Amino acid sequence: MSFQGTKINKLNGGLGRFTASDRVVCLIMGMTLEGDLAYNEAVELLDINGVEALGITAATDDANSDLAFYHLSEMFRLAPEATFWLIPVDKTKTVAALVADAALKAAIRGIKGINVLAFGGVNTPVADALVDAVAFQSLVTSFLAEYLYIDGIFVEGVGAAEAIAVAAYPDLRTITAPNVSYVIGQDPAIAGIKAAYELRAAIGTVLGSVAVRKVHEDIGSVDIEEKPRTRKGEENYSLTDEAQGRWLSSALSDGKAFETLTEAEQKSLTDKGWMYVGSFNDYPGFYWNGCPTAVSKNSDYAYFNFNCIWNKAARIIRKTLIPRIRSKVPTDPATGYLKSTWIAGAESSVNAALDVMVSAGNIEGKDVYINPAQSISEETPLEVKCQVVVGRIVHEFSVDLGLTNNM
Repeated sequence: MSFQGTKINKLNGGLGRFTASDRVVCLIMGMTLEGDLAYNEAVELLDINGVEALGITAATDDANSDLAFYHLSEMFRLAPEATFWLIPVDKTKTVAALVADAALKAAIRGIKGINVLAFGGVNTPVADALVDAVAFQSLVTSFLAEYLYIDGIFVEGVGAAEAIAVAAYPDLRTITAPNVSYVIGQDPAIAGIKAAYELRAAIGTVLGSVAVRKVHEDIGSVDIEEKPRTRKGEENYSLTDEAQGRWLSSALSDGKAFETLTEAEQKSLTDKGWMYVGSFNDYPGFYWNGCPTAVSKNSDYAYFNFNCIWNKAARIIRKTLIPRIRSKVPTDPATGYLKSTWIAGAESSVNAALDVMVSAGNIEGKDVYINPAQSISEETPLEVKCQVVVGRIVHEFSVDLGLTNNM
């Protein structure tokens, strides 16, 4: 007998896709240690002043060429009302060593409710993404075995010294790492500060973009549903901040300027599952191109926000059903089936628990069904069928516009 409780089986194919806060976000940062910081020890951050109190500043970024302060400042700039976590790691460690590090896993596990991770400041080159993404996915899988649901891992895609042609970028959609997203968006103003920054990507910017959005929102949305107090009333939620000189232009992590990319090249990067930053002609500001994951577009989990929805539902269902573990399930003496009144109560409790996702706009509806014709035992779990209805994401508009003499 164990304490696994409720096992949630992840279904795929239900979406029919063809060829504030629910976020607990942690930056795992390859960096030089400052003050009392220690490798593989998680630190909670409430605001940018707390970051500076730890000894992480623009000056230490410059001295160590780490960009730790830059990433953390971006997180709080975009999500000023959020709480973040930081775990420093040795920046010389390989991806294989990081995902196998028991001390790092323990630090992650120790953050209550952790569900979004990002790796920055370590050696994660774009050229190795197909192998590294699978390694990072193994970290998600190991936590899933403990019923710790990680919505996604964002990885800083380090550019190549000799820029790779867009056509030669690896196709992340050809592998199976549905909880891993590669970030290659770069703010040229930061990359131009010194040579050590030239090939780095804006991993902190993507974490701030995640934390400020609801579970169901696409990271590339031009506007967001609930803006921080400092930006209420704005038409959009652009990454651009003219006062601070942030995101006045954009590039890939190899320095290739966004404005030099053809429409076909932009589409190619998106189709291959890379996250970068761009802008719309005749519209202000810069935005992420979306939140693809390293898995086929045919998968229901080909985008980060759908992973978030599934994981939130899984956590709610698990928490709702665990109190019923090892409790009596009455049966109908005439048929031997599970009693309809008990089934109705169990279905109702799960449905009611999922109502919070409907109210938050995470899902449009839900359905729970328990087949009464089940024989259950210590070895045979009671099967529950759950479905949640997700909303659609509009990626572009097609408008028929013509001229006429009258209506």
